[in-house]
Amino acid sequence: MDDRLADVPIPAVGAPVPVPLPDSLPLPATSAQVAQFVAYRAAACVGADYANLALLDGARTSLRLFHDSFLDRDIADRYTDVAVDATYPIAAAVREQRVVLLSDIESYRLQFPDIVADTIAAGVRASASLPLYRSDGTVLGALAFAWTDPTVFSAKLEAALRAVGVLCVETVERAERYDADHELVVAMQRRLLGDLPSLSGIETAACYLPAVASLAVGGDWYEGLLLGKSRMALVVGDVTGHGIAAAADMALVRGMVSALLHSGVATSDVFSELSAVLSQRSGLLLATAALVVVDIEHETVAFATAGHPPPLLRLPDGEVRRLDSANSPLIGGPGGRRVADIAPFPKGSKLVMYTDGLVERRDRPVDDGINLAVSRLHAIADDATGVDIIEALIGELINDHVAEDDIALLVMHHTGRLPGDATT
Repeated sequence: MDDRLADVPIPAVGAPVPVPLPDSLPLPATSAQVAQFVAYRAAACVGADYANLALLDGARTSLRLFHDSFLDRDIADRYTDVAVDATYPIAAAVREQRVVLLSDIESYRLQFPDIVADTIAAGVRASASLPLYRSDGTVLGALAFAWTDPTVFSAKLEAALRAVGVLCVETVERAERYDADHELVVAMQRRLLGDLPSLSGIETAACYLPAVASLAVGGDWYEGLLLGKSRMALVVGDVTGHGIAAAADMALVRGMVSALLHSGVATSDVFSELSAVLSQRSGLLLATAALVVVDIEHETVAFATAGHPPPLLRLPDGEVRRLDSANSPLIGGPGGRRVADIAPFPKGSKLVMYTDGLVERRDRPVDDGINLAVSRLHAIADDATGVDIIEALIGELINDHVAEDDIALLVMHHTGRLPGDATT
């Protein structure tokens, strides 16, 4: 063992040892992310060479192992899902609820002969596996440490192992609570957004991704409305703020846009009329939005924006146009009259609408993100579906980065089937 425990005081029996996890993982994070982090970082806390964390499944019959990177892939694959009744140290720690200490290879031969070959192949010569208990006393799983040299398990080392185990449980439980809350928020947001309508000649796809770091209902929203037999409106917007207030404001703006469109207000006037109404309420409400009205019979799209990133139109020849409005002040803010414009929307065209969470990051200006989206949309295959486009844009602009803001993303595709055409 190295000297990383030199300054750790020997505790009284049952007392915690102040051994912090290094390079702490910022929460919120998913429980799987936390588990992987613990497996990667916990070893350094106790002077071990490697570590892995095992979590019980819902049926409590199997353990999911999150490995440090030391194992060869062939070996790691065999030890990813382990039955609780398996003759492995980490399974025995859970099954028998005891600390399993193996100080050398001879200890493995005596207690776990079936894994001696894999242990030697992995370069492990000693290990410690200890059960982990939730705050309610039930078993969460187990934490295992490994050393490349034979190891003497002193009282100080055992106390440090237990202390790190307690810290790991606290971290995983926090992450599990985050998982549950996050799922609830996503489900609530999806109920608020609803489904897009269908129109002959038009295929649509939508995606909503809440910010990973947020557990509040966001202000991003979208809406699809049928305006007769050959016209459809799509709206995407972002109301400032998060939480219940933002959800209420979102519902208000969404409902008013729907009412204005159904009452026959022109595309160019929707946002101006909306701002005029909102200016009479007592509280400040600011929002951005983009509106398109597709006329499938005349193959045109009318569009208007209000402080919002422009929709992107991919024409059949691969050209991608930004549908920028000449005047685009925020909804609820000062500014002149919004205007609308018209663009061609022939068969094979694809229209993309999105909120700024897709294109804006702390390390990337909005315009750079929009340019990336334009390039990716230009390169997309002609036969790409709406889902294909959503996946491509998310992959290009978000990739492995943590989403810093909510994202709403819509795709509309002109398939060429006009109202009244027979379906095949």
